[in-house]
Amino acid sequence: MLAPRLRPARMTVLLSATAVAAGLISAAPALALTGPEAPTDAYKSVVKLNIGDEETSRACTATLVDARWILTAASCFAATPGTSVPAGKPALKTVATLSDGKAVDVVELVPRSDRDLVMARLATATTGIAGIKRASAAPAAGADLTAVGFGRTKTEWVPGKLHVGSFSVGASDATALTITGKGTDAICKGDTGGPLLNAAGELVGVNSRSWQGGCLGTATTETRTGALSVRTDDLGAWVGEVTAPRNGAQVSLLAGGGGTMWSQFGNLGYREYGQAWAKVDGKDVSRVSTVRHGEIVRAYAIAGGRVFGQDLDRATGKWSGWGEVPGGAAGAKDITASLVGDTVHVLIVGSEGNLYSQAADYKAGRWNTNWTAVGATGLSHITSTASGTTVRVHGIGGGEVYGRDLDTRNGSWTAWGAIPGGAGGAVDIASSTVGNNVHVQIIGSDGAIWTQFGNYDAGRWNDSWAKAGGTGLTRITSVSTPTGIELYALGAGGKASNATMDPATGSWTAFKEVTGGLAGAADVAVAVSVPPSKVTLAAGAGGSLFTQNGAVATGVFNAQWAGIGGAAITHLTSVDTGSTIRYVGVAGGKVYDREYDVRNNTWGNWTEIPGGAGGVKDVSAAMINNVLYVQVIGSSGDLYTQTGDYNAGRWNSGWTPVAGGTGLTGISSVKAGPFVRLVGINAGKAYGRDFDTRNNTWTVWGEIPGGITGAKDITTARVGHTVQVQVIGSDGALYNQSADYLAGMWNPTWNKIGGTGLTRIASASAADNIHVYATGTNGQVQNIALDTTTGSWTAWNKIPGTLTNPADITATTTK
Repeated sequence: MLAPRLRPARMTVLLSATAVAAGLISAAPALALTGPEAPTDAYKSVVKLNIGDEETSRACTATLVDARWILTAASCFAATPGTSVPAGKPALKTVATLSDGKAVDVVELVPRSDRDLVMARLATATTGIAGIKRASAAPAAGADLTAVGFGRTKTEWVPGKLHVGSFSVGASDATALTITGKGTDAICKGDTGGPLLNAAGELVGVNSRSWQGGCLGTATTETRTGALSVRTDDLGAWVGEVTAPRNGAQVSLLAGGGGTMWSQFGNLGYREYGQAWAKVDGKDVSRVSTVRHGEIVRAYAIAGGRVFGQDLDRATGKWSGWGEVPGGAAGAKDITASLVGDTVHVLIVGSEGNLYSQAADYKAGRWNTNWTAVGATGLSHITSTASGTTVRVHGIGGGEVYGRDLDTRNGSWTAWGAIPGGAGGAVDIASSTVGNNVHVQIIGSDGAIWTQFGNYDAGRWNDSWAKAGGTGLTRITSVSTPTGIELYALGAGGKASNATMDPATGSWTAFKEVTGGLAGAADVAVAVSVPPSKVTLAAGAGGSLFTQNGAVATGVFNAQWAGIGGAAITHLTSVDTGSTIRYVGVAGGKVYDREYDVRNNTWGNWTEIPGGAGGVKDVSAAMINNVLYVQVIGSSGDLYTQTGDYNAGRWNSGWTPVAGGTGLTGISSVKAGPFVRLVGINAGKAYGRDFDTRNNTWTVWGEIPGGITGAKDITTARVGHTVQVQVIGSDGALYNQSADYLAGMWNPTWNKIGGTGLTRIASASAADNIHVYATGTNGQVQNIALDTTTGSWTAWNKIPGTLTNPADITATTTK
């Protein structure tokens, strides 16, 4: 044992006050417990924790390690001293107060099993506060350390300010350090979980327990200032795993009321939403429904009894503007929409309570001519959800709930049937599918949520409706995600709240208000986008093509690269077609393409792209609406393009030169709505230009701000309307720049990310994250990821296996 019978490090451990000079570390001798608190701007990463309510209140100290996560002692959250802390939501309400004064709830715990340590996630990411730098080695015996905390002092129970103390290391083992306070410095109640820092200001440990000699409330006979801290220097990999960007589903919300439409977006990986709802326009919408069609949010709404639609392109951040749905609907009371393939099926309740249908084939670019009456009378509310090629429709009539199905293959409808359970007085209705089964939710006459489950595999419904909770609700909408059913409801004052159902258990979370301050809404709709879950790497190396496959969420890859064979590829790019990956590569100066079917792991052959290109130095490609736009650098450094229309099954007859630049050495492109955003290197500098596929026009090259020089390779990927560009600098390190195309601005400078000896890079997006893959001179491929929400990067991780003389690499994320 390092420290026998120390006082338990529970809840409210605080630090004795000592003097420090400005900066992170005090070189001066430690003063008495009555000395001054820490300097105002020092230790900005240190966090105060308040755990429990007034009766169960306890306090601890923690340290910010990145924008979402803090590190502290697990014992702060233990129900009783010495008991383990389960992962998940804290048992008691916990609030973290940051150095900028903001109070943020703690919503998730990830404890260690081998030491008194836990990672705790904040409900919303911080901005403007850097995480602590962590040491990579344990301090030596006798080393001087500084402890920091919000705890009790010699004279104050709750000082409310940071204090510091000077300590020296006694001994260490695999998980802990013993330390002793210098002079009268001691760790007191409230300091538990606080950081222990070395002379460089790096985190070496987290304070766990202490004798508390000299602390207010400790017996005067106790003079020992020894303490036990748990080591953090050996936990870099664990911290990286916990803090790695999550690959959560993305939800889009649309609310109408009071003459205004509002939109909001959320990341279900963290259950984070935008700080404010964004105003869309001033149309006075009474009811609204949405579907997610790739990167397009398609919205359909009733205004003045008529039906309108408009689209939001997430790639550009722009709305199309409302247009009336053909057919002249009037007096519409409710609306719902479901997507099957590329066709949206819109249903409304007419003025007389009948059901009418319309359909938009977005691949063909047309609506049906008219609305079609499809039976029923007395309907007041409807909902629909797609299950394969079937649209399952449920409606309220006379307060009771009924259902029927539309077979979209032949346009046939089943008859209406009552949903069992006797749901009288239903106020509103929503539904979602999980597999072939349907979850239906209603607002009952009591203003609460009631649910039913239709097991279509077994051909039966539950016998009764189950109450799920909520009070005073007026409107609901729901959507299924890979992790559950997300329900959004409007309540008093038109505010929006969210609850989640676990399909495995049928249990619901409590309702929680969606951030952003929405009020006065009359209706709300939700749609979801499930991000890519897989990543496929391909590299030309040793005269052949090799691939690696991994999981985006975990970063786990196969043990080795797989040899595919074929041409000796020198330059390579790839695009996701929706069901396959299409590769475009350069071999012997010529340009070829081939297809990989990720569903059954089959490869097509390399086929030369028509047009007779020769001497090609680099290649990039983007696919928009099943049309492949390929760009290459010719032998003289000029830009050329080719287009493969996979809808029509043909390529253009030849390569087209693009005026406006020579001397290119590297290019990369990414799709953004109807645009191909192209970046390139010329004389070591980075440039960008756009191609508008609607009218086949190019913008002129413009240098990307920030003055990068000596760039060796370039890649680009996009999240929403923001494009992220990475280059390998002259020093072999990775640099990043970003452009917000909705705001029309680039960052002023390039940001050095790190790495050494990098030779080629590729990037791909998933959810809100950019994943960058880089080859090195030793044939090792590494990965690093950017969380675009917080701007934070992970550490570099090695991809298993090595390549012999890799010439190029490409990365593709798929579902």
